[in-house]
Amino acid sequence: METLKLKKPVKIDGAEVTEIKYDLEHLTGNDLEVALQDMKKNGIQVGAIELDPSYHMALFAQAAGIAYEDVKRMGAKDCKNAIAVVRSFFISDLEDSSEEVMSDE
Repeated sequence: METLKLKKPVKIDGAEVTEIKYDLEHLTGNDLEVALQDMKKNGIQVGAIELDPSYHMALFAQAAGIAYEDVKRMGAKDCKNAIAVVRSFFISDLEDSSEEVMSDE
């Protein structure tokens, strides 16, 4: 489990927090689907999941066990950092899998 330290506190479940613990490694296919459903509920059409910032916000919420609305209330820099964490997670996995394919050839 990792921790995102917030530059600006945010209220989650009635408590003001300055850091959010998250675990991207333990996300499941169901979590990915729930994040997509959150996007649909908010009227957001998801494009390329590896690049979509709104989808990354929803995935961060899943990884942290908080509501998507909690992530939307975060300060802009904190939200940007949460998006970057998820994007990095996707990109590093893509790079790792392409290296495995290349080494199998």
